[in-house]
This record gives sequence, C-alpha cells and structure tokens, in this order.
Amino acid sequence: MPKDLTPQKIIGMILRHIKLIILITVLVTLIAYGYSSFFITPIYSSSSLILIQNFDQDDVSTQATSYYNSSDNRVAISDIQQSATLAGHCVVVFNNVPEMTAIMSGASVRVEQVEESSFVRFTVSSSNAQKAANIANQLAEQAPITFANLFGDKGRIDTIRSAEPAASPFSPNVKQNTLYGLVIGLIIGVLLAFFLEIIDTTLKPGDDLSKLYGVPVFAEIVDFEKEG
Repeated sequence: MPKDLTPQKIIGMILRHIKLIILITVLVTLIAYGYSSFFITPIYSSSSLILIQNFDQDDVSTQATSYYNSSDNRVAISDIQQSATLAGHCVVVFNNVPEMTAIMSGASVRVEQVEESSFVRFTVSSSNAQKAANIANQLAEQAPITFANLFGDKGRIDTIRSAEPAASPFSPNVKQNTLYGLVIGLIIGVLLAFFLEIIDTTLKPGDDLSKLYGVPVFAEIVDFEKEG
C-alpha cells in the first residue's frame, strides 16, 4: 500500500472493497438486532407517585429520627418544617425500614424525591410488567402505614398516581442497539478493507511507480482485456 495516502486513494481503497464493507456492516447489524430481540431479557418499568404533607413542627419519635439521622451529623427537628423536607427524609426511611425493603425484594426499586418537592416516586423494574406494577402499588400502599408508625399524626401520605403495567420494555433498546451494530459493522468493514490493502503488495492502477521505487518509468503495458 502506498505510504503517501491521499483522500482520493482512501476512497479508492474503500470502493475496491465496498462489497466486503457492506457485507460485514449488514452482518454485524443483524447480529446486534437478533441478540437484542431474542437473547436479552426484556425489562419493564412502572412507577407510583405519592404526596407527603407535613402538619406539625413538633418533635418526632426517636424511632423515626434514627432512620434518617446520622450519629455524626444529626438532622435538627426544625428541618422537618416543610413537606418537601419531610419527603426527603421519608425517601431514606422507605429505603431502610424492613416492611418496605421486604416488598422491594425480587425487583430493582428506586425511591426518589421528585425535584425536591413533596412528591415521592417508587420506580420498579422487573422482567415481568405486572409484577413491576404490583410492587410499585404495594409500596405506595405501605408508605402511609410506615409513615404513621414512625411519625404518628405529624402528616399524611396520599397516592397521587397508581402504577400500570408497561406495554413495552424500556430495555433493551432494540433500535438503539441495532444502530450501534450498524456503526460498529461499518467501522470493522472499513478497517478490514485497510488491512487487506496493507497486506496486498500488488500494484494498483494509478500508483506512481517513480515515487514508489525512485526510478523513472519509460513505458506501460496496457491490459487489453480489461481496457476492451
């Protein structure tokens, strides 16, 4: 392969191996599509939403504060003045109390405060769409009970949105994985084409022999068969 590569020569290399590049690109794309569609277990996600409201600024029980207070950096009772602050503490509580963690077992669960508001979302991911929705709803139903056990009548929790089984999985993303396969296949095809050019020691039409070997060229023999 000539050392002095130019855009024209690179394009020529690609065109000489265009069939191979297309074949590899299509093959890798089909592999990515097939693997994503038939070999990866689909994961479904469902979420329920609850609203936490704070009624009182009085002291809460020691049992409740122990779930969200650090021994090195205790949270002052005055921090639980706003519902949003209380919701943030409840997120930590829900992730630690046994009655909530028992419901979470067997699925991937994310408990999060919605944009530092008084809303808390339970997002459940599972290979079974109905199971994910059931767990999300069970957590929303258990939350008021857990709250009452720990905080008493200091506030209330209402379910704003119940979870519904997802119609389609959020993972794997077949379209995205197929696109990745297309790009990777194209890259592999082009790299293979360049590798074949490197190991090919034959002269190609248009190669400047005088530059390659440092000797003048006096004549060329025409290939009458190819030239017609």
